[in-house]
Amino acid sequence: MKLNYRDMVILGVLLALAILIAGFMLLVKPKNQEIKDNKETLAKLEEERDQINSKIAEIEPLKTNITDVYNETVKLTEDFVDYTDILDARKVDQYMQHFAEDCEVKIMNLSASDLNSGTLSYYYFTPTFVAEDQLTQADLNGEETAKNKAQKLESETLASRTQENVLSAQYTITVTAEEKDNLWEYMKALEEQDKTIIINSVALTNVEIKERDDLNTNQNDDEEVTPGANFVITLYSVYDLAKPDLEQK
Repeated sequence: MKLNYRDMVILGVLLALAILIAGFMLLVKPKNQEIKDNKETLAKLEEERDQINSKIAEIEPLKTNITDVYNETVKLTEDFVDYTDILDARKVDQYMQHFAEDCEVKIMNLSASDLNSGTLSYYYFTPTFVAEDQLTQADLNGEETAKNKAQKLESETLASRTQENVLSAQYTITVTAEEKDNLWEYMKALEEQDKTIIINSVALTNVEIKERDDLNTNQNDDEEVTPGANFVITLYSVYDLAKPDLEQK
């Protein structure tokens, strides 16, 4: 069959269209799908990047907060006795010796313990009220009950707190002095020192408080009486807090 010019032109156009369609199906369409997939992957990666950048942005404030908490904790622990100074009974005695020497009291007997685990108790005053149940019944308007409850709030709050575990050593000592004022100075020195040293109990001997001269007319002035006291003391300590390593590795 002979094709005229017009048929050949139409056939050429159709052939070109077929080639274009085949090229689109074989080359362009897969590329479009690949581009679409790449865009979805890019979107996910950008989202992950934003999340990572957000976490990175939180690192510096977090490091600042950790440093602040560390510094505050170190400042609080400065009130405790350095545990290396009271590791054993000998060191405890050495640490406490200067109080007796400075206040000129004579040590007659002492007992010291090694440093061990202990608890730090809260010291507080618990108010009491006479026949409180009867007061509550008589307090029809509740005013006195409310006042009493307010006064008890601090002690009840502290009583409900968990006692913290710390290091502690006990020091029991019996001392005498030429004058009872030396005993007061010894207690004052323990009170005013800036470490966590607590006097648990004090028992005084041969210490008289003269209120009126006429109450002491029968006292033998020549009789030598040596004032003395027995102290039970607890020294508290904590381990040094390691500085956190905040550098990225």
